[in-house]
Amino acid sequence: MFTRFQYMLSLLRTDPVGGTIYILSFAAAILIALILHEWAHGFVAYRCGDPTAKMMGRLSLNPAHHLDPVGTLCMVVFGIGWAKPVPVNPRNFRNYRRDDFLVSIAGILMNLTLFLLSTALLVAIQNHVRYSAFMQYVYNFVYLLSSINLSLALFNLLPIPPLDGYHLVNDTLLKGRLQLNHQQFQVMQIILIVVCLTGVLSNLLGSLHSAIYSAVLNLFYRMIP
Repeated sequence: MFTRFQYMLSLLRTDPVGGTIYILSFAAAILIALILHEWAHGFVAYRCGDPTAKMMGRLSLNPAHHLDPVGTLCMVVFGIGWAKPVPVNPRNFRNYRRDDFLVSIAGILMNLTLFLLSTALLVAIQNHVRYSAFMQYVYNFVYLLSSINLSLALFNLLPIPPLDGYHLVNDTLLKGRLQLNHQQFQVMQIILIVVCLTGVLSNLLGSLHSAIYSAVLNLFYRMIP
């Protein structure tokens, strides 16, 4: 369960400089993935007529405005996590179900876009850049950015409140009939944390992550000479 955390500690013991650079790269990749995910939610909500996120300072790239301590810790330890949900007032939407769907999928699409771009860059570096110690660190960072963004997209696709997948299923298949209040969302978040602690989600999403990552990587190897 604590494989990544143990790997970091082991790396710090055997290679303090390399371990420190790895941890900093991992932290930077997490920040980019989580912050742009939440920014995308807020930006699309604003474009759909809801200024709540903008008024509360969430259309910002400042990590302090977005990071959730528990969600970030889960991201470090288990490889799956979350940030503070962007505040949204659906009453401001021009079309409730359509706009709720667009806002919900915005973060996932942002992560998938970052995944595809960083994976393409990864293959380009491998094929066209001469190896050096510095470029190895760059390569490792791009790999982490690619892998973390795919993990975050897959995690948020799960149809479990308060994840984005819940809104996508509710807006499409359930026609918006399932409505949960704030307390119910909090209960579901606790359940989600407990499930994460069991490692069940990590195993399930890990297998899916490996399959998708390998397929996309092979596709880019064929596309980029």
